[in-house]
Amino acid sequence: MHTHLHFSSPCSLSRRRRGTTLAEMPLALWIIVVGICFPLLMLAIITVRYGFFWNACRQAAQQASKCPTFENNSSQGPSAVNTADQVAGMAASSFNGISIVNPVHVYILQTDVSAGTSITNPDRQKLAAAADTDKNIYEIQVALNGLIAPLVPVSSFGNIPGLTSPFPVTVRAQYSCEVPQGLDQ
Repeated sequence: MHTHLHFSSPCSLSRRRRGTTLAEMPLALWIIVVGICFPLLMLAIITVRYGFFWNACRQAAQQASKCPTFENNSSQGPSAVNTADQVAGMAASSFNGISIVNPVHVYILQTDVSAGTSITNPDRQKLAAAADTDKNIYEIQVALNGLIAPLVPVSSFGNIPGLTSPFPVTVRAQYSCEVPQGLDQ
């Protein structure tokens, strides 16, 4: 009995290995793109939109802190409350996928210099009396509630905020009041 051993040539082994790799490559690329890159892109878009939303709040607080009055418009300019509404709305509407859930919350924070304690006055209400700048530091705080939409809503996973529906967020920003004499107006 003769046993014949069949040895493959190095060329045919190389061809078989390449063929397997070529056959598996589309599946591997699909897993990489759909399984890794697409979710990372969606996370990056949500993060960028959150940054834009936070910046809208920051701009609203910054502009509101420069206003001559808090609640009522004056001949010198709009009030802090109206400015915060306008600036937050304009900043948020400048970007796709960001929406503000009204109202824009605007507070006066009053910090006692000697004791270090803070009081948050009611939302959108002026001070009952004139500001005492010798005893207190005054800040304007703006809080925004909003929704950040995903890049592409994926509806096959149920209700997952940020993936299948907009992601609810709340952000706050505050700045020192530049005209504390107008906080009771």
